[in-house]
Amino acid sequence: MIREFYRRPIFFICALSLQLSATKKDNSNVIICISEDHAFHLFDSLDQFGSTINPTPNLSRIAQSGYFHHHAYCSNASSGNTAFPILTGLARNSKLENFAPSEFIGNYFQSIGYETAFFGSWTWPENPEKFGFKDWKVLSDSEIFYNPKIKGPEINRIVEGHSTDIITDLAIRWVLEERSKNKPFFVIVSYQSTRRPWIPPVRMIDSYNNEWFEVPLNFSSTFDERAPANKYQSMNISRDLSLSEDLFLETSTITDEAPPPLSVLAKNLVSMNDEQKSAWILSWKPQNEAFARESPSKDSLINWKFQRFFKNYLRCILALDENIGRMVELLSKNNEETFQFIYTAEKGRFTGEFGWFGSEWMYEPSTKIPLILWSNNSDNYTGIDQERLFLDRDLYGLLKNIHLLHYLKKNGLHKESNELSKLDDVLYFTHQDYPGGYNVASHHGIRKGRYKLIHYYPFNEWEFYDLESDKGEEENLYYKDSHKSEITRLKELLSISASHSKINEHRSKFTESWRREQRSPERKTR
Repeated sequence: MIREFYRRPIFFICALSLQLSATKKDNSNVIICISEDHAFHLFDSLDQFGSTINPTPNLSRIAQSGYFHHHAYCSNASSGNTAFPILTGLARNSKLENFAPSEFIGNYFQSIGYETAFFGSWTWPENPEKFGFKDWKVLSDSEIFYNPKIKGPEINRIVEGHSTDIITDLAIRWVLEERSKNKPFFVIVSYQSTRRPWIPPVRMIDSYNNEWFEVPLNFSSTFDERAPANKYQSMNISRDLSLSEDLFLETSTITDEAPPPLSVLAKNLVSMNDEQKSAWILSWKPQNEAFARESPSKDSLINWKFQRFFKNYLRCILALDENIGRMVELLSKNNEETFQFIYTAEKGRFTGEFGWFGSEWMYEPSTKIPLILWSNNSDNYTGIDQERLFLDRDLYGLLKNIHLLHYLKKNGLHKESNELSKLDDVLYFTHQDYPGGYNVASHHGIRKGRYKLIHYYPFNEWEFYDLESDKGEEENLYYKDSHKSEITRLKELLSISASHSKINEHRSKFTESWRREQRSPERKTR
């Protein structure tokens, strides 16, 4: 059975530092790059979409000489405070009422002598300084991609360019020129480049124009065997993507005089300078005119929407990959110090699976994320048992000698309880943001090995999948007799996990009238 690493980044970062300290007398530098989302299946290959393109050439190269984890997952796929699990060591929807400032990862690294910095997208109400980052430069508004305002301890001004390029430049400049060279450094670089409505740099707009991507095999899934919640979401490519605001079909109609509140696209068009706006509109013009001439039928319109959405998402990933490759190459050439590089994502994303474009579900496209580790000193990987380091969730032995033991106890990973020991190799997933932006029903679930159990608790609806025989998660086995014992076992694990998560919404009472209102026929989308 494959053993999975369910993402608690604080653990692998510190485990890696401990492992390296056995071979080095000084502390290693750490750079973490995190994207808002990155569909795992859009890494290295697009075979399943009928293409030979590699959408991540730089990250693929880095992974080949480092370590790529094939079984990393998030435990909540909703939007929220930036890098919450990395900063706190807790699941995204955990409460922080009794969380001491010293427990944030930045403060921890400061306490052991590191220079700390944060760059990029930031959605917490407080500044990064509270979280232990002495230096920081963040986007004032994470919805602005063109000419964003950058704020920090000594900066509060608009910087021209695309946010993905600007964030990378800020991080590179700090590491090479601005930081103290007398201390090791810990840096987090946060990219918002893959968020809706997927606004790439102008130089990327022509990328993939000559490509035709096949829709996923389950693009037209009927959801006949899955829980009714699937038919009430609002993330259908065919229905819920706006031709103008999401797919840029009418960009020239948006002007500076548009009344507030502005859409994300309108905000960016307003923030562009004349040269950028002209280049943006002209780049889309030939494609949009070709679409207008075709007068597409319903089916061809759906396919056109998929192509436009998918290519824009790929363009945003391409810009992200290009910048991360640039960062790693420059720091490797110009920095004599050893540094550890980590890349991951806050969550995954649907790219046509079930006909969807969003996230938030416990299904594989939404929860599975890339995880890469690399070092500019290849000797750091010599003799390291990476399989054990990253596939063994019992990190207690690695961490017991440092001051982060409380993270293990808070997350129920220590071996002091027979009940908790049942949670080895278990992912507990929660989604509580209902209706949120996509009307994804609240649910929580458990994943252990090949099996996954999901409970949509407001409606008492269940799903059970055997991921070995049903990778697309389309055959709900919950009501079949063949897996009763496994379902019973996972229900016990779900109850234990929910109890120790201290997230109690699943115990709430939902009235029958409320349920009928939520499931009224006019709310159905599929």
